Amino acid sequence: MIKKRQKAFTLIEVLIAITILIVGILSAFILVTRALYNVAVIKDRLTASFLAQEGIELTRQIRDSNLLRMLGEESVDWRDGLEDGTYIIESKVDSEESIKLVSIGEDENRFFLYNDTLKIYNYSIGEPTTFDRKIKITGINDDEIRIESIMQWKTKRIDFDLTVENHLYNWLKL
Repeated sequence: MIKKRQKAFTLIEVLIAITILIVGILSAFILVTRALYNVAVIKDRLTASFLAQEGIELTRQIRDSNLLRMLGEESVDWRDGLEDGTYIIESKVDSEESIKLVSIGEDENRFFLYNDTLKIYNYSIGEPTTFDRKIKITGINDDEIRIESIMQWKTKRIDFDLTVENHLYNWLKL
């Protein structure tokens, strides 16, 4: 009689297979964890970049309103409301003066509130956020100013910042 040898896994083969399986599962777990972390960071970075750009656009609107008033023969300067300093921008939909720069100290923080009903960031109503925006205006010469929209925020206990810079000109004189 011929005996057939049965093939079976040895203990070493089983341990190697379990190790490979554990490494695969842990790698997938780490990948999912990092992806979830990055989603929050990327979402906040995108929001901050939009808020920074909004700061530039609102200061541009103040400049453009002044230039239109000058074209309408009003005696205003193109820089009215855009003096050198550090500001926050308060915008009100129901007010005659819809956009207003409010002077603050460079080290002062005024965090945005998020109104979930209207889906807007503002300073008057809503839930507190970690987003802080400052507008810094610096005169370059009589016909040029530098606008810096400086965003600071915190995501997952890490501090982030972003600065967007633009130069505005008195294009009526150019």
